[in-house]
Amino acid sequence: GGGLVCAVSNLPNSEWGCYGTNITGADGTAIGTGSQNTIDIVNAGCSPYTSGNTIAANECANLSLNGYTDWFLPSKDELNQMYVNKAAINPTATTNGGSAFATNYYWSSSEYNISYAWLQYLYSGYQNINYKYSPGDVRAVRAF
Repeated sequence: GGGLVCAVSNLPNSEWGCYGTNITGADGTAIGTGSQNTIDIVNAGCSPYTSGNTIAANECANLSLNGYTDWFLPSKDELNQMYVNKAAINPTATTNGGSAFATNYYWSSSEYNISYAWLQYLYSGYQNINYKYSPGDVRAVRAF
């Protein structure tokens, strides 16, 4: 058994963070790697590129929701599973006081290189890389 569940609402629009820095260990893309990616990003202690912005991994790691504190930023493949299952996730989220996925892109915890990280447009499923300093949507997940 086991699986992933996502929060019912987005967290604050955030940067991936750590622009210009390689985060050792934060390059996992497979299902099951998001939690460790998030830990590695948080432990790097990076500041936002733009003053006043937040870091996506920090937002997830600091989330306390419904009695759970083990939230993380999903990996590239975990994020894709959110897209694959959005027909079930969106109505469940709204029924429980949350929101459907936005039409913008969402950050994954998967680093591409020192300048880029993976993201996904949850309205189309398109995955790509973007500058780590670009603000994007964030939806936390947790494993059970």
